[in-house]
Amino acid sequence: MPRKAKKKVAASAATRNKKNGKAIAVKSVKAQNPAAKKATRRSAADVARLRKAVIAGLRSGKTAVAVALQLGISRPYLYRVKRGG
Repeated sequence: MPRKAKKKVAASAATRNKKNGKAIAVKSVKAQNPAAKKATRRSAADVARLRKAVIAGLRSGKTAVAVALQLGISRPYLYRVKRGG
């Protein structure tokens, strides 16, 4: 059975892996229910990069809402990533 081609997802520079250019925060498009569509999967290295971006954004004086919008993640997830989760 032939495999389906993966859909490319547009992501801002802040949510891209600098080494290989792949998007860090990519929403799942194959899920059936709306709640699962919001779920994301990231490697440990990608979460570490995202955490650094969150901390840098908050230290620069931006609000949590602004940083979350910039990175394409939810505000509660931003707090989870910030504390190392």
